[in-house]
Amino acid sequence: MDGEAVSQYFDATADVYTTETEIDEMDPPPLVDEFIDHRCKKGDRLLEIGCGDGKLLEYVLEYTDISEAYGIDISTEMLPDPDNDAQGQYLHASATDLPLPFEREGFDFVVMSDVLHHLVGPYRWEAKRRAQAALVEATNLLRPGGYLLVKDIFYESRAGPDTLTSHLIFLGLRHCSGVASRIDVEALPGLLVSFYTRDELRELLRQSGTTVVDRSIERGSKQSTVRRLLVGDSGCIRLYAEKKRRDNPPTNAKRVDAAGSRSEGGADAENGSGARDG
Repeated sequence: MDGEAVSQYFDATADVYTTETEIDEMDPPPLVDEFIDHRCKKGDRLLEIGCGDGKLLEYVLEYTDISEAYGIDISTEMLPDPDNDAQGQYLHASATDLPLPFEREGFDFVVMSDVLHHLVGPYRWEAKRRAQAALVEATNLLRPGGYLLVKDIFYESRAGPDTLTSHLIFLGLRHCSGVASRIDVEALPGLLVSFYTRDELRELLRQSGTTVVDRSIERGSKQSTVRRLLVGDSGCIRLYAEKKRRDNPPTNAKRVDAAGSRSEGGADAENGSGARDG
């Protein structure tokens, strides 16, 4: 699907993906509760690529130390009404229209929640290339030491290669939507998606120039017989990755802006520490 087709799909189904819940009635979003709230400081700037109705941005501006928040989305119908009292700044744009219209190394946090599987092409390898390009762009927008937060759905098959399920969903949606819906009830006709395994997502982040420092997982339930046979493991994964910090410059070199670096450490969750499996 091209960008225009995706935009039209979400414009037509915006009411399915948006919520009328007020910010003060929301539970803390896991991305905030698990990571942002503990890592942010006054003056930090956050960008959400694929912000939808902007509820995450409005929440972090109201309840965390994030000082500025920006959001882009491919659907004009999903973006907050400009006549409402939104604190965030919103722009109609696509994650694949690169480069994005923001200053390089201008953000402390970049969030991509349920975005990667929508960056598709005619083939799965092309979808993966687009996902990689979007992650590289997100990393370029981060200051050294900033954090790239990715939430997405993963599938891993127990029959054949672990990527078999995601391939079947992708091909099923292209050629036979009934096959895809037997595997994933949310695989809807009219919307092509490309899911990945946990290893693929971690590798995409590594190749973008970041290191995973923490993660959490919510596993999905297995329902149909086909699903039980094909899906060895599935669910939602949240990956928290840090952009490499610059080496300390020589004493006679120009100092790097202190706002672009951090002093917090963190064990690499790819090595097993700091992981929370739910």
